[in-house]
Amino acid sequence: MITDKERRFLRQWEEQREGGKTSYVLLYTVIGTFITAIMFSVGMVIFYRIVFGSRPFWIMLACAFLFSLITSFLTWTGNEKRFRKIIRREMADPLNQ
Repeated sequence: MITDKERRFLRQWEEQREGGKTSYVLLYTVIGTFITAIMFSVGMVIFYRIVFGSRPFWIMLACAFLFSLITSFLTWTGNEKRFRKIIRREMADPLNQ
């Protein structure tokens, strides 16, 4: 039996996956880089300036980009696994048929 939470997830994820993995990862990498760079800049610019000299902005931006890329890829993979798990469970359930 599908719960309301799972039903909502299935609906949202079906819409999201129509665009494809590449566009999903690209979108969330760009957005995530921006947000992560802002978060890093608040507390870490002083540390980077001391350690790396005058290049803290580019290092921070590169770290934010890599973090966002990895996070968006892992999120896509996790959501796909969850989606398939729910679908397989529902197809195997004899009460559904």
